Amino acid sequence: MSDETLGVIIGCVTGGVVLVVLLIISIVICRRLKQKRRPWDYDWENCDKAKITKSAPISRSSSPNITKRKSCPDTAVFKGVMVRSMTTDGIPDFSLPPERVQPYTTPKRSQSMAPLQHQQNLLGDIKPDLYRSYGGCEEDDFHLPPSENGRLWFSVIYDAAVEQLHVTLVKVKELIGRGRENRARDPFVKIFLLPDERNCRISKVRKKTLTPVFNENFVFEVSTEDIGESILRFSVYDVDKRRVRHSLGHVLLALRDTDLTKGDTVWKDLEQSHQLSDTPGELCFSLNYLPNLDKIKVLILNARKLRQLSFDKDSGTYVRIHMMHGRKLHKVKRTATYRATTDPTFNESFSFSLVGKVLDSCSFEISVMTSSKSPRSHDNVYGRIVIGSFMFSRGDELLHWQEMMSQPRTPIQRWHTLAGINNGH
Repeated sequence: MSDETLGVIIGCVTGGVVLVVLLIISIVICRRLKQKRRPWDYDWENCDKAKITKSAPISRSSSPNITKRKSCPDTAVFKGVMVRSMTTDGIPDFSLPPERVQPYTTPKRSQSMAPLQHQQNLLGDIKPDLYRSYGGCEEDDFHLPPSENGRLWFSVIYDAAVEQLHVTLVKVKELIGRGRENRARDPFVKIFLLPDERNCRISKVRKKTLTPVFNENFVFEVSTEDIGESILRFSVYDVDKRRVRHSLGHVLLALRDTDLTKGDTVWKDLEQSHQLSDTPGELCFSLNYLPNLDKIKVLILNARKLRQLSFDKDSGTYVRIHMMHGRKLHKVKRTATYRATTDPTFNESFSFSLVGKVLDSCSFEISVMTSSKSPRSHDNVYGRIVIGSFMFSRGDELLHWQEMMSQPRTPIQRWHTLAGINNGH
């Protein structure tokens, strides 16, 4: 075999091999293209891609037309969450829980008040009387002593041009309740302009309260000649279920010793009697024992209910203090003279030395004096109090002295009833 023939054979074989290789490569490329056109199989339970299945042989009959599934399902927004759209094949049956939509209804009064009632149950019962506003006396309750029968706030002003007395009834506090349970009352107030008992005004009834707030105005017709001789009386009553009226107390105000031009709101304690008292009145003072200085300080504060005084233009009142050592007069001191009134205020302090004296043998005679500018008149004793150890005093005066001794360097303040000049101790 010649070299030429061998070269031809080798060339043919090489060409055939090249053709076979090219054919194989083309077949592989065709299969790859066909595989890319086929859909993906999914595991819909785990939502992961499955392996691609091999296509059927070309010799097989064509498969029936079915709904093609997209290789990459579309996405959509459902309630703020990105989800993929899919066919119902292979999806398990499930249903979303129904939405709870509260139907709109017009709120009733009981429903709208439910939160407020819940807050009231947490905070307790609300007492409207404690939060009701009233004029002119918001800060008068904090530094006042307790009242035995109750306390009344009012204001009085006189208009001389039209001869009218304007009375404003503000409120009443610290009333005594009904029975042992101290239940609430239904109080009201009657206002009299004495001496005429028929000339009166009546306030409204305040239901179920021991601290009624009135804020009511009343007008009395009275001449300028009679205004000085008139007495204003406030009488507080309670009406029970049987419509029976019960007296709770009275306040008496002598207009001759009252400033009727300012109209300031003032208060007075209720008294059980509606008549002028037979006692001369009361005096408030404090005692302070200073053992390191051997001294006793006496502070004269004020007096009240001095209704038996003469209220002349020239008359006045003051307090005189006698310090006694045994039966001997040791020291005399006095306050300034003030215009005669039923409730004078002094606020004067005095110091008495005890050096060289036994405290139990000392006492004080405190007298309320009346004076006049007339040169022929003399000062008179209106009422007095003797306070000291058990050798000189009894009752409240003795208790006041003993309390001063037991609490040195502490002012001890008390009210004392004056004794008339004919009712000595």
